[in-house]
Amino acid sequence: MTLARSNTDWITGIAGEGVVTIGDARLKAPTSIVDIDQDTVSLLDSMVARLRALNGAGLAAPQIGASVRVAVVEVRRTDVFPDRPEHPLIELINPTITKRSTDEVSDWEGCFSVPGLLGQVPRAAHITVEYTTRDGERVTREYSGYVARVIQHETDHLDAIEFIDRMPDMDSLTTVQNWLINRAARASES
Repeated sequence: MTLARSNTDWITGIAGEGVVTIGDARLKAPTSIVDIDQDTVSLLDSMVARLRALNGAGLAAPQIGASVRVAVVEVRRTDVFPDRPEHPLIELINPTITKRSTDEVSDWEGCFSVPGLLGQVPRAAHITVEYTTRDGERVTREYSGYVARVIQHETDHLDAIEFIDRMPDMDSLTTVQNWLINRAARASES
């Protein structure tokens, strides 16, 4: 199986072109609800193209400098995350997580806005999300597992929260490069 190649700049700590990084006030700015119009559809199209070019799992509008409540999620396996379960594209306009399970799962997260770093983040195992589709339909969907993690991560961006804000401590914070070295070492020991 051929895996998508993760963005090498991100792995080494370099932000992708046009990606807003941690410390930039735009990541902490309030986001606005949007109408479904040509500007929103164009934003969705550009975000999907950017997400796929970066080979990521999710992208929120504030990460590209737009303070609106729009996010895209598409989980694919990559060389950095070869075991994550894939999920087709979800375009979230004005999303709200209406329910979170009390059971949580801690797993590794990274972010294009925090290039080069990963950390363990506890997230609800199951969520219910209300959002509007590009066709203007308001839907309610339930998600679990890895895709639920990604949706929580992206909706956090819409609320001015980065994954490091959700880490209970900084003990697991590591560079992607060290994480990959340690993963390879663990695999060779097995």
